[in-house]
Amino acid sequence: MSINTPVLLLLDGEVPRESLLRKFATNASFIIATDGAAQIARKLSIELDVIIGDMDSLDEVSFEYFSKIKTSIISNPDQYSNDFEKALRYLIAERKTHSLVILGMHGKRTDHTLTNLSVLVRLRDCFESLVVIDDFQEHHLLTATYLSYIPTLPNHSQISLTPLPIAEGVTTHGLFYPITNRRMEFGIDEGLSNIITSHDEALITISGGALLISVAHSSDE
Repeated sequence: MSINTPVLLLLDGEVPRESLLRKFATNASFIIATDGAAQIARKLSIELDVIIGDMDSLDEVSFEYFSKIKTSIISNPDQYSNDFEKALRYLIAERKTHSLVILGMHGKRTDHTLTNLSVLVRLRDCFESLVVIDDFQEHHLLTATYLSYIPTLPNHSQISLTPLPIAEGVTTHGLFYPITNRRMEFGIDEGLSNIITSHDEALITISGGALLISVAHSSDE
């Protein structure tokens, strides 16, 4: 995966292994964390530019540590948005962010994961490039604005397609189980563990809605 000087957003979910986290932190142009994720960054001595959230999860040690290194700590008590949405809206309004990598978006509580996916669908179109990373996969979201995705993975790599909640006109090329102009709906059908059979022809497109694409990390990650 190639992303030029992205912003890194660290959330308080299941954070990828330390080597992967440090890789993205080193390459990031700006690092923002929700209050619950700040402790993770402190323990790994990763400096943050901004901490944002309702501050219900920022422990005293982390608060003092980041205050001393002049990290901007932004308290947003709005209870009608979660900390993930607060962070995204800050990046949209204050940083005019175009490229974003997100770590720790899912895991721990299922309701948090589902809410984060809802927020992702709501705000995806505000970023030119957005990818969610975990220890096993990277996740891309197609929308009515971003209608296509070209996997840069070798043959036999796994790829899964999940509508959120509906994806119209789903069409694939270069996959073992072909899909042609199909309407996919959450709770009705999904495309779990398809296989890339033609690296040169692999392509997924939609005509509307939202489709989450989950692919295995490339070998260098």
